[in-house]
Order: sequence, then C-alpha cells, then structure tokens
Amino acid sequence: MEPQSSSFSTAKTLVSIVTYFLLFLAGDLVNSIVFDQLFSLVKFQNASFYVILRMLGCTFVTAFLFWLYTNKALHLKMSDFKITWNIRGWSVLLSVLLPVFVVTAFLVIGKAETHLSAPGESVFIIIASIITALKAGVLEEMLFRGFIMTLLERKWNQYAAILAPSLLFGLAHIPSMEYFTIAGVLLLVISGTLVGVMFSLAAYKGNSISNGALMHAVWNFVMVTDILHITTAEGAYGNPICSIIIPSDNIWLTGGGFGVESSLIAVIGYVLVCAFLAFKKEPSTKRLP
Repeated sequence: MEPQSSSFSTAKTLVSIVTYFLLFLAGDLVNSIVFDQLFSLVKFQNASFYVILRMLGCTFVTAFLFWLYTNKALHLKMSDFKITWNIRGWSVLLSVLLPVFVVTAFLVIGKAETHLSAPGESVFIIIASIITALKAGVLEEMLFRGFIMTLLERKWNQYAAILAPSLLFGLAHIPSMEYFTIAGVLLLVISGTLVGVMFSLAAYKGNSISNGALMHAVWNFVMVTDILHITTAEGAYGNPICSIIIPSDNIWLTGGGFGVESSLIAVIGYVLVCAFLAFKKEPSTKRLP
C-alpha cells in the first residue's frame, strides 16, 4: 500500500517540507531555552556533562516533534519515510573506511599530536562526542533523507528527491562556517551536496535512513567532535584528544571556513563512496540483526 504522501498536492508537499524544517529548528531552540535556564541554576564542574544532557534533550524533543506531526497531522507512520532500523554490513564498512581514508591522507602530509587529559575528563569528552555525533546523524538524516527526500520522491521523482535535499543540506551548513570567502562557500556547497548525495544513496540502497545515519554519526564522531581536530597551527582551537597539524593554509587542504570536511581530500572520499553506492546492487533480504 502506497503511503498517503503520494497523493499530496504540490502545496501540501512544500508546506510539509517547511514544517519539518521548522520543527527541526524548534526542537533545538526549545531545548536550548530549557537547558540554558536549568544550567543557570545548576552548575556542573565538567562542561562535557552539559553537552551530554543538552544533546540528549535535543534529540528526544526533536524526534518527538517529528513523530507528532507525522502521526497526528499527516496521519502517516515514521516507517513511511524510511525511518527504520535496517543496518547493512556495507554501511558499517563504509562508516569506518571513509574517515580512515581521510585521516590517513592528512597524517601523510601533516603532524599528529596527542593532548593528554585526566582519565575522567577524557571519558566525558568521548561520551559527549558520541552523543553529539549521534544527535546530528539521527536528526539530520530524519529531516533530509527521511521526510524531505521521501516527500519529493512521492511528488516528483527520485532524481529530485536526491539532488534537492542534498543541495539544501550543503546550504544549511553555511552558517556554521568560521569565516566566509567566495571560494570557501563554493567548496562547502559542493562538498555538502556530495555528502547529501552519499547519504541519499545509502538510504535508497538499504531502504532505510539508518545506514546513512550510521555513516553520518561515525564521520561526525571522528571529524567534527573533540576526538580529533585537523587544522593548521594558526587555526588550532578547543581541547581535542588528538590533533593533526597540516603544514599549509592552502584552501584545497584546509577546506576554507568550514574546515577539512570541505577539503579536496574529503571530497575525493565522498566521490569514492558515492561511486561504490551508485553501482552497488543491494540484496533485498540481507541485513544485520
């Protein structure tokens, strides 16, 4: 039986997409207000504990808002939008290989450094990094590859469903840039769109957003959180457990204002994964328990 979203008018499709995007923003906003008020009253010695609670709160609040609108307003199920658990072996492999490829390439040209912290503090940093990575992986994949992609596919076609959310995914990350240049913005839009295509193909090949969410979360854990920073000596920031200092400020290596996720090395990794997924024939029954 086809989901009711296949009969949505163009207006209802676009309104639903905008609503999901606003719910995504609202979940983060409501969570920020609540936790900022809470932590103005309760002080924690370890800042990572604040991050853990805030990320968990944002994940559950936003996921609930998504479920509420899907179930009560659209009268659909989350599974109608590929929001299911269906992890495949290839997604586990790609989740490891992509960051390993990028990190190894930067290790060849850069210098690795380890920043030792107290054991207890390192544990909190690792836990906070895992939860932060899961929050982005789960919620962003629900929004872009779950709701938006499915709505566009039902109304138009698979090409529109892959390309439009992928471009939007790249554009949505522009506010996260540390500084803005024309070249840096272009690199981010190109790399962000490629990443969107990569996660979209993973969702289609596995018939579930869970494969892209796993790849997304592992990538963020390694490349975005305080586990590892890859930057120039001048651009070093925060207190990561490890860092790789690259010897050049060339934008093709640094990625510009968004960092090495937009670098040429990362883009090569995205293209390789996209090519693998595009030509992969997925058995319909094979899955991990």
